[in-house]
Amino acid sequence: MFEIYIEGLFKNAIIKQASSISWSFFLSLFPFILFLLSILPYLPHYENLQSYIFDVFLANLLPDQIRVVINEYIVDNLIPNLKKISNFSTILLALLFGTNGTYTLINGFNQNTEFKRPFIKEYLISLAITISFTIAIVGSLLGIYYAEVVMKLFNPTDNISWFFNHLTKLISYVSFPIFFFVLMSLFYWTGCLKITKLREAIPGAILSTLLFGGLTYLFAIYVANFARYNVLYGSIGTIILVMIWVNLNIMVILFGNQLNIAIKNVKMRKHKEQ
Repeated sequence: MFEIYIEGLFKNAIIKQASSISWSFFLSLFPFILFLLSILPYLPHYENLQSYIFDVFLANLLPDQIRVVINEYIVDNLIPNLKKISNFSTILLALLFGTNGTYTLINGFNQNTEFKRPFIKEYLISLAITISFTIAIVGSLLGIYYAEVVMKLFNPTDNISWFFNHLTKLISYVSFPIFFFVLMSLFYWTGCLKITKLREAIPGAILSTLLFGGLTYLFAIYVANFARYNVLYGSIGTIILVMIWVNLNIMVILFGNQLNIAIKNVKMRKHKEQ
Protein backbone atom coordinates (compact mmCIF):
# COMPACT_ATOMS: atom_id res chain seq x y z
CA MET A 1 0.00 0.00 0.00
CA PHE A 2 2.87 2.36 0.84
CA GLU A 3 4.37 1.80 -2.62
CA ILE A 4 1.02 2.56 -4.26
CA TYR A 5 0.69 5.72 -2.17
CA ILE A 6 4.18 7.02 -3.04
CA GLU A 7 3.68 6.08 -6.69
CA GLY A 8 0.42 8.04 -6.71
CA LEU A 9 2.11 11.11 -5.23
CA PHE A 10 4.75 11.19 -7.98
CA LYS A 11 2.46 10.04 -10.79
CA ASN A 12 -0.12 12.72 -10.03
CA ALA A 13 2.57 15.38 -9.44
CA ILE A 14 0.98 16.44 -6.15
CA ILE A 15 3.43 19.31 -5.54
CA LYS A 16 2.80 20.78 -9.00
CA GLN A 17 -0.93 20.24 -8.60
CA ALA A 18 -0.88 21.97 -5.20
CA SER A 19 0.84 25.00 -6.72
CA SER A 20 -1.90 25.47 -9.32
CA ILE A 21 -4.68 25.04 -6.74
CA SER A 22 -3.02 27.33 -4.20
CA TRP A 23 -3.36 30.47 -6.30
CA SER A 24 -7.12 30.07 -6.67
CA PHE A 25 -7.45 29.15 -3.00
CA PHE A 26 -5.39 32.19 -1.95
CA LEU A 27 -7.60 34.52 -4.00
CA SER A 28 -10.72 33.06 -2.38
CA LEU A 29 -9.37 33.34 1.18
CA PHE A 30 -10.18 37.00 1.86
CA PRO A 31 -13.61 36.90 0.15
CA PHE A 32 -14.49 33.99 2.43
CA ILE A 33 -13.32 35.91 5.52
CA LEU A 34 -15.38 38.88 4.30
CA PHE A 35 -18.42 36.61 3.88
CA LEU A 36 -17.93 35.19 7.36
CA LEU A 37 -17.61 38.62 8.96
CA SER A 38 -20.58 39.96 6.95
CA ILE A 39 -23.03 37.41 8.32
CA LEU A 40 -21.91 37.75 11.95
CA PRO A 41 -23.99 40.90 12.65
CA TYR A 42 -27.13 38.86 11.92
CA LEU A 43 -26.24 36.24 14.54
CA PRO A 44 -26.66 36.26 18.33
CA HIS A 45 -23.69 37.29 20.48
CA TYR A 46 -22.17 39.11 17.52
CA GLU A 47 -19.33 40.84 19.39
CA ASN A 48 -18.25 37.62 21.12
CA LEU A 49 -18.26 35.68 17.86
CA GLN A 50 -16.23 38.40 16.15
CA SER A 51 -13.57 38.24 18.86
CA TYR A 52 -13.51 34.43 18.59
CA ILE A 53 -12.76 34.76 14.87
CA PHE A 54 -9.44 36.34 15.87
CA ASP A 55 -8.73 34.60 19.19
CA VAL A 56 -9.80 31.07 18.23
CA PHE A 57 -10.32 30.47 14.50
CA LEU A 58 -7.42 32.47 13.00
CA ALA A 59 -5.22 31.78 16.04
CA ASN A 60 -5.41 28.04 15.36
CA LEU A 61 -5.32 28.35 11.59
CA LEU A 62 -2.35 30.68 11.07
CA PRO A 63 1.13 31.11 12.58
CA ASP A 64 1.30 34.09 14.94
CA GLN A 65 3.43 36.31 12.72
CA ILE A 66 1.02 35.98 9.79
CA ARG A 67 -2.08 36.14 11.97
CA VAL A 68 -1.07 39.48 13.52
CA VAL A 69 -0.78 41.16 10.11
CA ILE A 70 -4.04 39.66 8.82
CA ASN A 71 -5.82 40.67 12.02
CA GLU A 72 -4.59 44.24 11.59
CA TYR A 73 -5.81 44.30 8.00
CA ILE A 74 -9.24 42.99 8.95
CA VAL A 75 -9.62 45.33 11.93
CA ASP A 76 -8.39 48.41 10.02
CA ASN A 77 -10.07 47.83 6.65
CA LEU A 78 -12.91 45.31 6.78
CA ILE A 79 -14.64 45.71 10.14
CA PRO A 80 -15.04 49.54 9.98
CA ASN A 81 -16.81 49.13 6.62
CA LEU A 82 -18.96 46.11 7.47
CA LYS A 83 -22.14 48.14 7.85
CA LYS A 84 -21.64 49.64 4.39
CA ILE A 85 -20.94 46.31 2.70
CA SER A 86 -23.20 43.99 4.70
CA ASN A 87 -25.94 43.83 2.08
CA PHE A 88 -27.29 40.85 0.19
CA SER A 89 -25.41 41.44 -3.07
CA THR A 90 -22.04 41.89 -1.34
CA ILE A 91 -22.55 38.85 0.87
CA LEU A 92 -23.57 36.76 -2.15
CA LEU A 93 -20.57 37.87 -4.21
CA ALA A 94 -18.21 37.20 -1.30
CA LEU A 95 -19.70 33.70 -0.96
CA LEU A 96 -19.33 32.97 -4.68
CA PHE A 97 -15.74 34.21 -4.82
CA GLY A 98 -14.99 32.31 -1.61
CA THR A 99 -16.37 29.14 -3.19
CA ASN A 100 -13.86 29.26 -6.06
CA GLY A 101 -11.11 27.89 -3.82
CA THR A 102 -13.29 24.98 -2.71
CA TYR A 103 -14.24 24.22 -6.32
CA THR A 104 -10.61 24.21 -7.47
CA LEU A 105 -9.60 21.91 -4.62
CA ILE A 106 -12.43 19.43 -5.27
CA ASN A 107 -11.59 19.49 -8.95
CA GLY A 108 -8.02 18.60 -7.94
CA PHE A 109 -9.29 15.62 -5.92
CA ASN A 110 -10.73 14.07 -9.07
CA GLN A 111 -8.25 15.38 -11.63
CA ASN A 112 -6.28 12.15 -11.91
CA THR A 113 -9.17 9.72 -11.54
CA GLU A 114 -11.56 8.26 -14.06
CA PHE A 115 -14.50 9.95 -12.33
CA LYS A 116 -15.77 13.38 -13.38
CA ARG A 117 -18.74 15.59 -12.52
CA PRO A 118 -20.47 18.18 -14.73
CA PHE A 119 -19.27 21.72 -14.00
CA ILE A 120 -22.59 22.96 -12.59
CA LYS A 121 -22.99 19.97 -10.29
CA GLU A 122 -19.42 20.22 -8.99
CA TYR A 123 -19.76 23.96 -8.39
CA LEU A 124 -23.04 23.50 -6.51
CA ILE A 125 -21.40 20.83 -4.35
CA SER A 126 -18.50 23.23 -3.71
CA LEU A 127 -20.99 25.94 -2.75
CA ALA A 128 -22.76 23.55 -0.37
CA ILE A 129 -19.42 22.57 1.21
CA THR A 130 -18.45 26.24 1.67
CA ILE A 131 -21.79 27.02 3.32
CA SER A 132 -21.50 23.91 5.50
CA PHE A 133 -17.98 24.96 6.47
CA THR A 134 -19.30 28.38 7.47
CA ILE A 135 -22.09 26.82 9.54
CA ALA A 136 -19.53 24.55 11.22
CA ILE A 137 -17.30 27.52 12.10
CA VAL A 138 -20.20 29.55 13.50
CA GLY A 139 -21.51 26.51 15.38
CA SER A 140 -18.09 25.85 16.88
CA LEU A 141 -17.67 29.47 17.96
CA LEU A 142 -21.16 29.50 19.50
CA GLY A 143 -20.28 26.24 21.26
CA ILE A 144 -17.18 27.85 22.75
CA TYR A 145 -19.24 30.87 23.85
CA TYR A 146 -21.91 28.79 25.59
CA ALA A 147 -19.27 26.51 27.13
CA GLU A 148 -17.64 29.59 28.63
CA VAL A 149 -21.01 30.85 29.90
CA VAL A 150 -21.79 27.54 31.59
CA MET A 151 -18.32 27.15 33.09
CA LYS A 152 -18.32 30.70 34.46
CA LEU A 153 -21.51 29.97 36.39
CA PHE A 154 -19.29 28.07 38.79
CA ASN A 155 -17.19 29.96 41.30
CA PRO A 156 -13.58 28.98 40.61
CA THR A 157 -11.38 28.28 43.58
CA ASP A 158 -7.81 29.51 43.72
CA ASN A 159 -6.58 26.12 42.53
CA ILE A 160 -8.44 26.29 39.24
CA SER A 161 -8.54 30.05 38.67
CA TRP A 162 -5.84 29.72 35.99
CA PHE A 163 -8.07 27.25 34.16
CA PHE A 164 -10.97 29.69 34.07
CA ASN A 165 -8.77 32.60 33.01
CA HIS A 166 -7.49 30.62 30.01
CA LEU A 167 -10.74 28.83 29.25
CA THR A 168 -11.13 30.07 25.68
CA LYS A 169 -7.62 28.96 24.68
CA LEU A 170 -8.01 25.58 26.37
CA ILE A 171 -11.31 24.90 24.62
CA SER A 172 -9.91 25.99 21.25
CA TYR A 173 -6.79 23.82 21.59
CA VAL A 174 -8.97 20.78 22.26
CA SER A 175 -11.81 21.50 19.86
CA PHE A 176 -9.90 22.74 16.79
CA PRO A 177 -8.08 19.44 15.98
CA ILE A 178 -11.41 17.61 16.32
CA PHE A 179 -13.10 20.23 14.15
CA PHE A 180 -10.34 19.97 11.52
CA PHE A 181 -10.53 16.16 11.48
CA VAL A 182 -14.32 16.10 11.08
CA LEU A 183 -14.15 18.79 8.41
CA MET A 184 -11.52 16.94 6.37
CA SER A 185 -13.42 13.65 6.68
CA LEU A 186 -16.55 15.26 5.25
CA PHE A 187 -14.50 17.16 2.67
CA TYR A 188 -12.85 14.02 1.30
CA TRP A 189 -16.13 12.10 1.39
CA THR A 190 -18.18 14.68 -0.50
CA GLY A 191 -15.40 15.99 -2.73
CA CYS A 192 -13.61 12.89 -4.01
CA LEU A 193 -15.80 10.75 -6.26
CA LYS A 194 -13.70 7.66 -5.60
CA ILE A 195 -14.50 7.83 -1.87
CA THR A 196 -18.06 6.55 -1.56
CA LYS A 197 -18.26 5.90 2.19
CA LEU A 198 -17.46 8.20 5.10
CA ARG A 199 -15.18 5.65 6.77
CA GLU A 200 -13.02 5.55 3.63
CA ALA A 201 -12.20 9.24 4.20
CA ILE A 202 -10.99 8.77 7.78
CA PRO A 203 -7.35 7.65 7.10
CA GLY A 204 -6.66 10.71 4.97
CA ALA A 205 -8.36 12.98 7.50
CA ILE A 206 -6.15 11.60 10.29
CA LEU A 207 -3.02 12.11 8.17
CA SER A 208 -3.95 15.65 7.17
CA THR A 209 -4.83 16.60 10.77
CA LEU A 210 -1.48 15.34 12.06
CA LEU A 211 0.45 16.96 9.22
CA PHE A 212 -1.42 20.24 9.72
CA GLY A 213 -0.52 20.33 13.41
CA GLY A 214 3.14 19.56 12.77
CA LEU A 215 3.32 21.96 9.84
CA THR A 216 1.79 24.80 11.86
CA TYR A 217 4.37 24.33 14.60
CA LEU A 218 7.37 24.08 12.25
CA PHE A 219 6.24 26.92 10.00
CA ALA A 220 5.81 29.21 13.02
CA ILE A 221 9.43 28.46 14.01
CA TYR A 222 10.59 29.13 10.44
CA VAL A 223 8.76 32.46 10.22
CA ALA A 224 9.94 33.59 13.67
CA ASN A 225 13.60 32.66 13.27
CA PHE A 226 14.54 32.33 9.61
CA ALA A 227 12.11 34.09 7.27
CA ARG A 228 13.12 37.64 6.40
CA TYR A 229 10.62 38.40 3.67
CA ASN A 230 9.55 41.68 5.27
CA VAL A 231 13.14 42.91 5.21
CA LEU A 232 13.51 42.09 1.52
CA TYR A 233 10.05 42.91 0.20
CA GLY A 234 8.48 45.20 2.81
CA SER A 235 4.79 44.73 3.56
CA ILE A 236 4.37 42.45 0.55
CA GLY A 237 6.51 39.90 2.40
CA THR A 238 3.49 38.92 4.50
CA ILE A 239 1.53 38.14 1.34
CA ILE A 240 4.37 35.88 0.20
CA LEU A 241 4.31 34.07 3.55
CA VAL A 242 0.53 33.60 3.32
CA MET A 243 0.89 32.17 -0.19
CA ILE A 244 3.59 29.75 1.00
CA TRP A 245 1.40 28.78 3.95
CA VAL A 246 -1.61 28.15 1.70
CA ASN A 247 0.50 26.11 -0.73
CA LEU A 248 1.87 23.89 2.06
CA ASN A 249 -1.60 23.26 3.46
CA ILE A 250 -3.02 22.42 0.03
CA MET A 251 -0.24 19.82 -0.25
CA VAL A 252 -1.25 18.43 3.16
CA ILE A 253 -4.88 18.12 2.03
CA LEU A 254 -3.86 16.45 -1.25
CA PHE A 255 -1.58 14.03 0.64
CA GLY A 256 -4.57 12.97 2.73
CA ASN A 257 -6.76 12.54 -0.34
CA GLN A 258 -4.09 10.49 -2.10
CA LEU A 259 -3.85 8.20 0.95
CA ASN A 260 -7.60 7.54 0.78
CA ILE A 261 -7.36 6.77 -2.95
CA ALA A 262 -4.36 4.46 -2.41
CA ILE A 263 -6.19 2.48 0.29
CA LYS A 264 -9.27 2.26 -1.96
CA ASN A 265 -7.15 1.00 -4.88
CA VAL A 266 -5.57 -1.70 -2.68
CA LYS A 267 -9.01 -2.88 -1.55
CA MET A 268 -10.28 -2.93 -5.14
CA ARG A 269 -7.28 -4.99 -6.28
CA LYS A 270 -7.79 -7.50 -3.48
CA HIS A 271 -11.47 -7.72 -4.35
CA LYS A 272 -10.67 -8.42 -8.02
CA GLU A 273 -8.11 -11.10 -7.09
CA GLN A 274 -10.75 -12.91 -5.02
